[in-house]
Amino acid sequence: MKWLNDFWESKWAYRLLAFLLAVGLFAYVNVQNINNTRQDASTDNTITATAKRTISVPLQLNADTDKYFITGYPEKVKVAIEGSASLVTVTANTQNFRIMANLQNLGVGTHKVRLTESGLNKDLTYKIKPETITVKIQDRKTRRMPIQVHYNKDSLAPGYSVGNEKLSAETAEITGAKGEINRVYQVVASVVMKRNTKTSVSQEVILQALDENGNTVNVVVSPETVRVTLPISIPSKSVPLILKPTGNAPSGKAVTVTSTTSNVTIYGASSVLKDIDELNVPVDISGISASQTKTLTLAKLFPKLTDLSPQSIKVQYSVSDNTSNSSSSQSSSSSSKSSSSSADSSSDDASSDSSSTNN
Repeated sequence: MKWLNDFWESKWAYRLLAFLLAVGLFAYVNVQNINNTRQDASTDNTITATAKRTISVPLQLNADTDKYFITGYPEKVKVAIEGSASLVTVTANTQNFRIMANLQNLGVGTHKVRLTESGLNKDLTYKIKPETITVKIQDRKTRRMPIQVHYNKDSLAPGYSVGNEKLSAETAEITGAKGEINRVYQVVASVVMKRNTKTSVSQEVILQALDENGNTVNVVVSPETVRVTLPISIPSKSVPLILKPTGNAPSGKAVTVTSTTSNVTIYGASSVLKDIDELNVPVDISGISASQTKTLTLAKLFPKLTDLSPQSIKVQYSVSDNTSNSSSSQSSSSSSKSSSSSADSSSDDASSDSSSTNN
């Protein structure tokens, strides 16, 4: 098209392009100014906007705590602050101020004290909750006491006992009001055990200061906890094994009983073990007509013992012709100490010996 070519070659084409560029540049600059104005306005609104916030802070006591023991005050108090949003946020995050109770000029007794702040920005308004507290000031006393270990003996398995306990600290320091310290009867570490406990126990236990009636006394105990180890075991001793034949040997036969086991380790309560110096085991020889070996279970014969080792023994029955015409032809016996002997006592005497061991 000839007219279009003529247009682009004319001066009007250049004038039109220059105008469009100028309009575009003007629009770009104004958009940037509008955005900057909006950002500045938003920033100004953030700075000037007010906010409220309630925070929890530790309460600090201004007092002679080396001389006095103070009770009744809360560990933390709440502070409601109000001011610019940015300042409230910074204050809540840093907590660079203190809430105090001034007790410096107060002596022993009960006092009502108004709480004050220190370090809070002056551009903030605040309110402390509670505004006042009631404290009790008493003379301070410190005392060191041995730690007593308590546990329930009924939790132990039958026959088991506790050895000498071991503690990470043997004594504890108690601090508090003079009157409360004087009430403390003992410092206790109470160990909790499961029923039928058979193995040693090791626990981290909280210490308690108790009065004569077992009530907790309001004092500070240091250390707060100790590790208690209770060695739990069952008493044992090794005793000789004595075989005691019972019953009647077949007519014309002599029966000798022996065992390769000479000693037995017995387990049980100390009160039971102290009366046992040897283990008399009854062995029935009735009906034994030929030499043989039998296994004899010991646990059933001694119910008062908690355990035995070994729990069973091998008994050798040796049968021979009895050439003697005396009453001893009924039976002969042997213990683990000797190879054999004539059964010159009746079965009732043997049973009596066995019964005395069981008891």
